[in-house]
Amino acid sequence: MEIIHERSLVEYDRITNTIQREVDALYGRGQENLIELLIETHKEFQLQQNVQLDIFPMDEDSHLFSDDLVSWTTFGYVDSLDAESKDVLNIDGRLITHYENFEVNITFDITNNILELRQIQQLLLILFILFSLVAATVLYGVLNKIFKPLELVAGSTEKIAKGDYSERIQIKGTDELALVTDNFNQMAEEIDNHITYLKDEADRKQQFIDNLAHELRTPLTSIYGYAEYMQKASLTEPEKLESTRFIMEEAGHMRKITNSMLELAKLRDYEPELKGINIAELFNQVKSSIEMTFQKRGVKFIIEPIEGYIVGQEDLIRSLISNLCINAGKACTANVGRVVLKAITTTYGVEITVSDNGCGIADQYIAKLTEPFFQVDTVRNKRIAGIGLGLAIVKQIADIHGAELIIDSEIDVGTEVKIIFTTS
Repeated sequence: MEIIHERSLVEYDRITNTIQREVDALYGRGQENLIELLIETHKEFQLQQNVQLDIFPMDEDSHLFSDDLVSWTTFGYVDSLDAESKDVLNIDGRLITHYENFEVNITFDITNNILELRQIQQLLLILFILFSLVAATVLYGVLNKIFKPLELVAGSTEKIAKGDYSERIQIKGTDELALVTDNFNQMAEEIDNHITYLKDEADRKQQFIDNLAHELRTPLTSIYGYAEYMQKASLTEPEKLESTRFIMEEAGHMRKITNSMLELAKLRDYEPELKGINIAELFNQVKSSIEMTFQKRGVKFIIEPIEGYIVGQEDLIRSLISNLCINAGKACTANVGRVVLKAITTTYGVEITVSDNGCGIADQYIAKLTEPFFQVDTVRNKRIAGIGLGLAIVKQIADIHGAELIIDSEIDVGTEVKIIFTTS
């Protein structure tokens, strides 16, 4: 509207300036009688331009008392003869010539300008609505992209809260939210692993209790049976001695189980007293303590020591090697069996190996050999004495020394057990 006003003022000045020059020219030529005709001509011409021009000489009562050429400007509308309303701009002012002053009123028809402004206004409104829709769509997409991962996180945390620790969030990116989800997945992974470990530990404890009950039930049944037999039957002295011998054997088996269990319990979280152990002396001590057992079974026991040392608690390391050698001897056939104890130096430490040419162990059983009370069925069928705690103790001793236990076996070929002591 200010632009329309400025344009109208410029047009007002142009019209008044033109009339002023022509009026002055008529006065100069002495043709004052033509001034009225001049004014009428201008009125008709301006009317053709949709401009209403009213001009008449000023009198003393004129309201245009100001020194300004334009007194006021007003916007409004008028009703035309065809009953259509028009938007108009009225400019009142005065026209000063060298001979006479005139009062001027010019009314500009600005209907088309207003229509154009309204069309522009409607267009801007439509554009604003379209822009709002586009912006709302884009904003919805952006917010959905932002909050969708949060919904995934919320859903995953709800599942984890209900106990589904396998839930993971798949969000790609490098922003902070992706970092949070990575940390969340790591946390869930740790929780899942910990829960799995606790379940496995509970299963192992239950399996241990079940195996212990199974192992104790047989000797207890035998002891109770022989005791009841001695109480109710009339036995001769040799029969009493035979019954007490069976009772003592079963009691000894139970004592062996409890001693092994106590040893396992002692080794849990045990800190060994470390010192250098001469390998050759260690192998000779082991051979001296168990060689008689091998001779009774008719199994050849061979040691191949090296000059060197390993770091550990001597009595525990000797117990570890002795258990491995005795187990190897049990798996061998009398008079043809052979057990070899040797040591070699490697780039990462010392490797002690116990190998035999016995019956061997199937692959599916190797991973379970170090579990308490586990015994391979084929071994039980051969009626080789044992309670299934030897290798569990061996594994515990190796663990507290930071050593690695590796078992390799083949049916009817033999078994090889390696204990790898790394040098720090």
